Amino acid sequence: MFYLIFFGILWILARMNLQRHDSKSKVVFSCISGAILVGIAGLRYETGGDWDTYALIFADIPPLSRLFASPAELFHQPVEEGFTLLCALVKTCGGTVQGLFFIVTAINISLIAIASNKYTKYPAVALLGYYAILYFQLEMIYIRQATAVALCYFALQYIPSRKIWKYLLLILLACLFHRVAALMLPLYFVLDRKLPTWLYLTVVGLGALLMLTGIPWMRTIMLTAGQWLGETYAEKIRIYTENALFAVTRQFSIGFFLNLAIFVVILFFRKKIEGLPYGTIMINMFALSLVCYYYCFELVEVSNRGRMLFLISLVVLLPMILEVLPLFIERLAGLLLIALYCFSFSRNIFLEAPKAAAYNPYQNYIEFKIHPRPSTGKARLEQSKQAFNQERTQ
Repeated sequence: MFYLIFFGILWILARMNLQRHDSKSKVVFSCISGAILVGIAGLRYETGGDWDTYALIFADIPPLSRLFASPAELFHQPVEEGFTLLCALVKTCGGTVQGLFFIVTAINISLIAIASNKYTKYPAVALLGYYAILYFQLEMIYIRQATAVALCYFALQYIPSRKIWKYLLLILLACLFHRVAALMLPLYFVLDRKLPTWLYLTVVGLGALLMLTGIPWMRTIMLTAGQWLGETYAEKIRIYTENALFAVTRQFSIGFFLNLAIFVVILFFRKKIEGLPYGTIMINMFALSLVCYYYCFELVEVSNRGRMLFLISLVVLLPMILEVLPLFIERLAGLLLIALYCFSFSRNIFLEAPKAAAYNPYQNYIEFKIHPRPSTGKARLEQSKQAFNQERTQ
C-alpha cells in the first residue's frame, strides 16, 4: 500500500495543477511532487533492484585522489566515467552508497521537474506519469541510465531554440553515465520535424506486424555490428543475444494493445499537440519508443534499455493531451483515464505482487538508522530475481 498511497497523493497534486497552472503554482506543485519522488527512491534501504550490485561497485571504485594520481584507472572501471567520478566524489567526502542513491535521485528528479515545468503547464501530471511509468525501473534499478535519461530529457528544450552546443554537451555528459544516450546525438536534426501521419502509421504498423509474425532479424545485425566495433562491444552484444536471461523474446501481452491505443489517441490530437512548443518533439520521441518496443521484440532487454530513453516523452504527452481539451470537465475525466493508464505500468508494485517482492515492504534508511534491525532486503531481492528469471525463461 505504501507506493499506492503516494500514487494517490501525486494524483491529488496533479488534480490541483489542473485548476492552478500559473508560474508560481507550477513550481509549488512540481517541487512537492519532486520532493516525494526524491524521498522515496533516495532514502530507500535495501529496497528495489540492483542495490546490492551498486553497493559492490561503489565499494570497489577508488577515491578521487587515486584517480587523479592515475587518470588511466578511470577508464578501467566497470561503469561509465561520469558515474565513476560521482562515486569517487561521494566516497572522498565520506559518503556511503546510501548517500550515492540520494544524490543520484535528487539530480535526476530535479532535472525532470525543471524540464517538465518548461514542457507543459501541468508538470504535476508529468511527474505522476513518471512515477508510474518509469520511476521504479530507473530510479530504483537502473540508476546510471536514469541519470542519462534525465539529462537527455532536459536537453530537449534546446532543440526548438537551436542551441545545438548546449544540447550536444548535455548528451555527451549523459553518455558518461550510460552509453545508450549516444542514440540522441543525431536526433537533434530530426526530432522537431513534422512528419506525415501516414509515415507514423506505416512505421509503427509494420513494427506491430513484425512482432506478431515473429520474423527474426535483430540478432544477426547486432552480432555483425559487434564484430565491427571491437571485442569489448562484441562481448557485451554476445551476452545480450545469447545469455538465457537477456536473449528473451518479448511476450505478447496487453502492452501490445495499450501502446497502439495511446498512439492512436496522440495522433487524434496531433495537430493541437504540435501547436504546443515541444509537441512535435515529444510525438517523435514516443514514436521512437514504439519502434524499440515492436521492432526489437526479439531481445526484450535491449528493447527496454533503448525504449526508456524515448518513453519519457510520454510523461509530457499525457498532460499535453489535457492542455488541448477545451473544458475543465474533459480535462478532469482525461486525468482519471491517464491515472488508470499509468497505474497499469506499475500495478505489480502497487498491488504488492510476488514478482515485486524487492519493492515491498518499503524500507527507509533513516528509520533503519533510528531503529536498527535485520533487513529483509536481500531475501526479498532474491525472491524477485527468481520470479523474474522464471518468467523470462518459461
